[in-house]
Amino acid sequence: KLVNENMDTLVQLRSSKPEQMAALLPRLTSAENVLKRMTIIGEILSFRAMAQQGLREVFSHHCPFLMGPIECLTDIVTPDTDIQVTLSIFEVASAAGIPCEIDPALVNVLAGSKT
Repeated sequence: KLVNENMDTLVQLRSSKPEQMAALLPRLTSAENVLKRMTIIGEILSFRAMAQQGLREVFSHHCPFLMGPIECLTDIVTPDTDIQVTLSIFEVASAAGIPCEIDPALVNVLAGSKT
């Protein structure tokens, strides 16, 4: 909603020079709200990355026989792989704390809000 409200200004900001950006910045509506939301999203993503790193370390230490096959599965994913298969593999990998190119949790959230 915020992006739609500010679409024209954001397009101009993206293609302008730093001197022009200062003049365009006041035209943004709800800029403070956008910054707050981005800060919250950044904190959530940072916490999630930290939790996944801890999960991966624990699994690697206690269940290396389980982590090996999951890591092998993520290695065989190519751009030609069916998207449903890719998402399934990345969902398992993400649950084991392995970072993935496509975030399955984000895909699920976006698919659920597709209205």
